[in-house]
Amino acid sequence: MVLPRFGSGAHVPGSGSATALQGMLSAQLIQNVINLTANSNQKHHYKEWLPRLLVIDSKIKNRIYPSLERLSQEDAIQFGKVIKARKARDEEIDPYKKNELKTIALQELKPATELPIEIADLCEELADFAAYVFDHGFTPARGEAGVALNSAVSAVAGCLSIIDLNLLSFDYSDDWTEKIRSEKSRLASIYQDLCSEITERLERLRAEADQKNSFNLAIKVFRSDKWVRTRLSHSNIEGIVRQLQNTIWKYRNVIWKHDTPEIEIDILKPEIVLEKILGFQFNQPTTLGIHEIQGKQINVAGLIDRKNKVVEISQDFPLEIQNFTAAHELGHALIHQQNGPHRDRALDGSGTLDHRNLQERQADKFAAYFLMPRKLVETKFKELFLTNRFKISDETVFALEATSVSEFMKKCNSLRALSVILASAEYYDNVNFDSISKQFHVSVGAMAIRLEELKLVEF
Repeated sequence: MVLPRFGSGAHVPGSGSATALQGMLSAQLIQNVINLTANSNQKHHYKEWLPRLLVIDSKIKNRIYPSLERLSQEDAIQFGKVIKARKARDEEIDPYKKNELKTIALQELKPATELPIEIADLCEELADFAAYVFDHGFTPARGEAGVALNSAVSAVAGCLSIIDLNLLSFDYSDDWTEKIRSEKSRLASIYQDLCSEITERLERLRAEADQKNSFNLAIKVFRSDKWVRTRLSHSNIEGIVRQLQNTIWKYRNVIWKHDTPEIEIDILKPEIVLEKILGFQFNQPTTLGIHEIQGKQINVAGLIDRKNKVVEISQDFPLEIQNFTAAHELGHALIHQQNGPHRDRALDGSGTLDHRNLQERQADKFAAYFLMPRKLVETKFKELFLTNRFKISDETVFALEATSVSEFMKKCNSLRALSVILASAEYYDNVNFDSISKQFHVSVGAMAIRLEELKLVEF
């Protein structure tokens, strides 16, 4: 073992070998983070940076680590020669021989001064690698990347100290000492830059930790059962949903560690809220089987076990039904108290089952408000149909279907029919687009109802 030798009270191995050892530790930590990144079940998040990470790993394995290992040994040998020469110098009585031995000791000190420069250059390279790994490697292993960065930079600082100390032994200036001073200045400048790298990353971690703490405080209200057993109006439910959406948007960098949503519509993921905010386990089995609800056998689309914090959504339905059912279960999780597992039939938000009990209707409202927020739907509707409120006219009908009002009215004879047409429309005024229902990942029927609720359609 190397470490006990540093504590044995001997001069060798010395500080130069210690800096090389720090570099070797940094190298192995960097390699470990790279291995964790490459073997992670989330490595797809790192696919953009993994090629360079693997190149870094190869450089460390084939060149840097072996070089540091060699330099550590060479430094121990060379510094041993310095100590031997100094001991002979100090024990010599004859002044002439003493002076000769002093010159020999200084000559031995020169390579012992050059070796830390080589070590520092390698550790600078390691520090750059560690910074890259910190930024782009396996996120949960940033602690190791941070230690690797600090260790490499500390090794550079140690090398600078050795160089300064050794230069004190030279009472003259020549080409060699000037070259060493120039190298020391170069390394000192590098060291300052590396210290800034460390500070920047420490500040970033501190900011992330502060944001995570703020996030944890913000979501306490959603885990508190505050709204359970409370008489809630539709306005109350919409207010709860808005508070939830604002929290998701504000802390999206905490919730999504990778591929953070950049537009508001992309945060409307009920499964993410269930897992990251409410602490539920979210599963999507192929099927949830058949269950009797209100005396009828139905294919179960969703199940919530509030006590054990589990939500399951069957894949045996179209995606828009899965999405609405998940948002419906999210509503149950936030505003209702249930004693055992609760199963729901397929739900798309079209309102065809309004005879259901109050809790089911409230959960539907919650889902509609969550998946189709008022402001976002209004903004998107205006973007697609160029108006705050669609009215049938020669201009709008032609822009919609390139036909006359009379022809259009033959198939559109009610507000609901018009709302359905707009909810499913993929063309308006010479522009093709995904329908507004597709953009919000809901059924045409659910979006048609929401357009009417928001008074975006007039008939």
